[in-house]
Amino acid sequence: MARFLFFDDQLINILQQQEKPSGGAAVQTLSWIRGLTKVGQEVFILTRNDKDAVLKEDCKEFNIIPLYDIKKGVRWIRWGYYRLPYLYNSVKQVKPDYLYQSVPGWASFFMGSFCHLLNIKYLLRISNDNLLDKRINRHHSTLKRRFLEKGIGMAYCILCQNEYQLDQIRKKYPHKRAIKIPNPILLNPLPSADTTPERNYIAWVGLFQYQKNLQLLFEIACTLTGEQFKIAGKELPNMDVETELYLNKLRELPNVEFTGFLSRKEIPMFLTSAKYLLNTSHYEGFSNTFLEAMAVGTPIISSDKVNPDGFILKNKLGIIYRDPEDLVKQLNAVSAIDYGHMSANSVTYVLQHHDHEVLAKQLLQLLNCN
Repeated sequence: MARFLFFDDQLINILQQQEKPSGGAAVQTLSWIRGLTKVGQEVFILTRNDKDAVLKEDCKEFNIIPLYDIKKGVRWIRWGYYRLPYLYNSVKQVKPDYLYQSVPGWASFFMGSFCHLLNIKYLLRISNDNLLDKRINRHHSTLKRRFLEKGIGMAYCILCQNEYQLDQIRKKYPHKRAIKIPNPILLNPLPSADTTPERNYIAWVGLFQYQKNLQLLFEIACTLTGEQFKIAGKELPNMDVETELYLNKLRELPNVEFTGFLSRKEIPMFLTSAKYLLNTSHYEGFSNTFLEAMAVGTPIISSDKVNPDGFILKNKLGIIYRDPEDLVKQLNAVSAIDYGHMSANSVTYVLQHHDHEVLAKQLLQLLNCN
């Protein structure tokens, strides 16, 4: 049995009863935690300290180490005298065999250093394609990017979500151990045919931020006036100007409905009632919403920018479009039989490739810790 410490500051958002928005990396991390726990590994979680959080019943068994108090300390210097020492002591206290970080960042350099000092194997999951090319400059300063890159170089093993990530890592870190392993998902029983609601809208799920490309969502909704769109998400602080502009424009469209933020429990039924899941992102790694949609037999609509390893077309799981006009043509060409095949293929694919317990065992084999 191996001991794992998962480091994800947003994970607490989906562990508590009153959920809060979180990135897809936290959702994926929770599936790894459940999978590894199920196959008998010892798991600890280092996540943000939310004093008001009441954990869900099925999360109370987790070993949670509270992260530092984000309000404590003097700004600009608190990392040096408070936060980094706190992180080091937390890792030292658990002394795991493996430390898994969900999202690489500038602090990855220090986490890698701590792991080196404590003889811990550092696992770094590449959460998004944009971390590995020039797109990183949009959200990271030169100094932070260099720390991030140094941190990646200190990992014992780099876990990639797709071939693009694996190729970039091998080019930049040719001597570093890197593997591609799919995202896991906890699969729930499918609803019976008698309880499956009619599919009557196109669903969109995500955080309202630049990456998700709300401009393209607006253009598609304007073009497909005969379709109803339901958008699940929530406004975040410090929203970029473009996202705010198109969010307001979307609210004015008669064929668009906002459902607000949905909990992890509400997402499956929301997608079960949808004809398709629409993705409009500028970039992703491997969107967890794809897995959530496929798990309930909902085909995917995505642009040619977000089709990791070409898996959607290769496995006939949905539609890949170039622009809104191209999407109209492709949707009109889908027959009832075609749709049924895409729906069935989606369920089969996620069962065969993304089961959390199967992937946990695979990860253990790859890490040679069985």
